[in-house]
Amino acid sequence: MKKPAQYGIFIFMQNIIEIKDLSLGFDIDDEFYTAIHNVNFKLKKGQMHAIVGESGCGKTMTIMSIIKLLPKNSKITSGDIFYCDKNLLELKDKELRKIRGKKIALIPQDPMTSLNPLYTIENQMIETIMLHNKVNKKQAYEIALKSLEEVEIVNPKERMKAYPHELSGGMKQRVIIAMALSSNADVIIADEPTTALDVTIQAQILKLLSDIKRMGKSIILITHNLGIVKQYCDYVSIMYMGRIIEEADTNILFSCPKHPYTKDLLAALPTVKGKKLENIKGAPSPITRPVSGCPYHPRCKYAANVCRNHIFTLKPQKDNSKVACRMYI
Repeated sequence: MKKPAQYGIFIFMQNIIEIKDLSLGFDIDDEFYTAIHNVNFKLKKGQMHAIVGESGCGKTMTIMSIIKLLPKNSKITSGDIFYCDKNLLELKDKELRKIRGKKIALIPQDPMTSLNPLYTIENQMIETIMLHNKVNKKQAYEIALKSLEEVEIVNPKERMKAYPHELSGGMKQRVIIAMALSSNADVIIADEPTTALDVTIQAQILKLLSDIKRMGKSIILITHNLGIVKQYCDYVSIMYMGRIIEEADTNILFSCPKHPYTKDLLAALPTVKGKKLENIKGAPSPITRPVSGCPYHPRCKYAANVCRNHIFTLKPQKDNSKVACRMYI
């Protein structure tokens, strides 16, 4: 896939998605618990932006709020979410459906269960394309075929006739990505897109996403794998217990991490052969048992008394990173 000439440096200067002061919670056993706390997030055009953190930290819930694919017991209590200056939280369901899938597409976590086993790939792709575009069945078929070619599926005409169980996990994921491309979405949300795949196929899928980004698409990558982030992403937000605690350009984050949690995550990465891997002691507290002060202080070796009582907000640093920690006020 070649980078179109019309995409230049300017593409990185505009925000295509902006989340402002988002808070979200869940009704559990007749009690309401906040899971996402005043999150701010910006996705720039033509950028692959990673959201990183342990399981349960709020990565998926934060991003699924963009397209309102949230559990029934959830509730957004405050904030705004803008797509091209349009506040998505103010749209009615009918208006949002015109954006969801067409302008903002989702690559879900598990390719094994994301396709309907009762229908061929052709049927599912054509239905999706006709739902989001004013085309007839023949035109939809041509768009589907071209999309499969773009994701480098061999013998796409034959694959169109296949049922999902006849395809490998990597092939299913390529089909899902092709569906996102077929609607010509501006933004692609990739939620742990390589979780169920082996290492070789993971690399192929990530390279494919990188190629798609070079076509001018904007990608939000939800992951817990910092090795993937270092190789493929432009910008990183680190989440912990429903809060973004550090964000930076990828090169800056890896060369000069600031928050103790980010440092601990990087220390746990396998790097030099024979180097002993560090582990982060303890575990995040569940939302039903909120932590006072900085959410990371029970596990942090740099914690002071102020950390137990004060919640630190993101503060800009000289290298254009932002961090929420007492050591960088």
